[in-house]
Amino acid sequence: MEIVYDLLVVLHLLGMALIVAGVVMRLTAASSPSAMVMLSGAGAQVITGVALTGIASAGLVDNEVDNTKIAVKLGIAVIVLVLAHILWRRPQAGPGLLYTIAGLTLVNIGVAVFW
Repeated sequence: MEIVYDLLVVLHLLGMALIVAGVVMRLTAASSPSAMVMLSGAGAQVITGVALTGIASAGLVDNEVDNTKIAVKLGIAVIVLVLAHILWRRPQAGPGLLYTIAGLTLVNIGVAVFW
């Protein structure tokens, strides 16, 4: 099960990388498919995060689960997913939406690292 868990961690990190890449794409070329990239990354983050939590909570790996931290991270990840979906549906949305996605992604990274 450790291998599955490690693969999910890799996919989780790739999801985060897709969100960051989508933000960079949008800042450099507004006509790029950046919203779809961010939406895919945010979806991957939520799905793999839930799967990682489930595996750890079931005791299949040697990681402890801090439910408060997971709740905060899940809340932020769902907000990012919703905002990425809004940006995908309305590409002409203002830059504030893009900066909010970028900022919340950085906050989620900070929670993962420093909590």
